[in-house]
Amino acid sequence: MPNTKQESMEDVSLAYMQALCASNGYTMEKVSRDNDGIDVKVECKGKPREDCRRISPELAIQLKATYSKFHKKENGNYSFVLEAKNYKKLIQADRFVPIILVVLHMEENRNLWVQHSSECIKITKCAYWLNLMGKEPKNNKASITVEIPKENILSCETLKEIMIKIAKEEKI
Repeated sequence: MPNTKQESMEDVSLAYMQALCASNGYTMEKVSRDNDGIDVKVECKGKPREDCRRISPELAIQLKATYSKFHKKENGNYSFVLEAKNYKKLIQADRFVPIILVVLHMEENRNLWVQHSSECIKITKCAYWLNLMGKEPKNNKASITVEIPKENILSCETLKEIMIKIAKEEKI
């Protein structure tokens, strides 16, 4: 029996992250069980750039994939409905390894998720990222809507910039 639609969406989001990591020469590890809100860990061997202070920066990611919980706002930013339990884990400021939320915005039609030709294979739409570490707790029990800036597209270059900031001990 094939995977459920949600399981397939998660697999596409993992493929998206794996492609970004491979492009930058980073290692991505899928966490095998619910590990403190972390779905994948990204690591750069050595220094991502010579002017960095630290070697081997790591980034923890909570990965989501959706077509229904992601909406464009009037200001161009996006709103995403996040489970309250996930929000509580993402705001923890005392983490040793920084964590971000990554949301892959997908088409509802699964035939449009991955397109293939003799020239390329592409994942349609794109992922956005948000750093919630240190944000205020909310009293909501079920879900919390977060706003993701339209500029926060997670690309190869953006992932590299985040890893450089971590290695420089700067806020992401």
